[in-house]
Parts: sequence; C-alpha cells; structure tokens
Amino acid sequence: MIAENAKFFEKMTACFGDLSQFEQKIQQIADIAGIDLSLYQIDHLAIRMNQHETAEQWKSLLLEGASLLKESEVNGRPIGLFTLDQAVKFCGQNVKIVELPFPKDKVYPEEGWEHIEVVFPILAGENTEQWVERALLHFGLAENSNLKLKISQPKVEGERLPNPSIAMSLRNVTFCNLCCLKLHPYDINNIIMSEM
Repeated sequence: MIAENAKFFEKMTACFGDLSQFEQKIQQIADIAGIDLSLYQIDHLAIRMNQHETAEQWKSLLLEGASLLKESEVNGRPIGLFTLDQAVKFCGQNVKIVELPFPKDKVYPEEGWEHIEVVFPILAGENTEQWVERALLHFGLAENSNLKLKISQPKVEGERLPNPSIAMSLRNVTFCNLCCLKLHPYDINNIIMSEM
C-alpha cells in the first residue's frame, strides 16, 4: 500500500471505526443467517452518522481517497456512492464502494460503519416479490428467530431497475452488534447503468 493510501485508511479508521471489528460483526450476522459470504458479491459498505456536519466532513474525507460515483436523492435525503482508489479487503473480497447517506430523522446509537449490501441475484423473469420470497426461503430467514428483518424498496429518481432490499440485524442485544447485512438483487453498477 502506498503511503498516501495508508494515510487515507488511517483517517478513515479514525472517523468510521475499525474495519476488522465491523467485518467480525457482519460475519456474525452472516453466520447466524446461514449466508456464506464467499458465494455472493459484497456490493458496498455503508456508514451512518447523526449530524449533517459530520456527513459533510466524512464526504470531504472520502474524496481524499475516492471519487464520487453518484449522488442521489433517496427517500428525501442525499446518498453518495464513492469508489475507493484502492479497494478494502472485507470478508475475503475486494470492495471498492462506500455509501454515505446523509442523516434523516433516525438517531444511531453508534456512528461509523453500519451495514453491507450483498447481491443475491434476481432470476430472469422474476419480479421483486418473487425475489423477496425466494431469498427468504433460500436462507430460511423468516423462521430465524435470531434475526430482525426489514423489507423495503427505496425510491430513487431515475432508477429503472427495481432495487428491493432485505435488511437483517440481530435480535439479541447481548451480542452488542448493531450492524446490518442487506441483500439486494442487483449490483450497484447495474442500477446506475440502468439510469442512463
């Protein structure tokens, strides 16, 4: 790693928290959900913050070692996607995209690394409801009493591909794991390409 990148990753760790701890928490969720992350593409990592000023500072930081891939209005607030100049190693994969959603009205107990999105590919001819049903069935998510599930479909202006997500977090507070693992049907680059 060149010195410039090392300095950037140090700053990123100081702001967002330790990536290896985040990785352990995500792996814990994946293990409990029965999802082998080596079989599915990790699309991007996401951070969360509570203050607008923090979001502006973190955006400036990301621009030191990444380029802005896209900024969209999603459910009434801007969300930026940044392509890192150098990928981070996460759960055995090279991940290049970091998502920075500006805060809305939710207050997070922890700021920093918060979730990852994993591609569980949609099948030809499958609609979003069928995709959700198949994903829930494939991993037995609905019957897993250790998981809290949230199924949503963010509305992004200009997006032509549907982009539902199944977010899973741990129910048991003794795990002290406030992170989240999300499944969605398309790679983020395909979503962006669909808008052009």
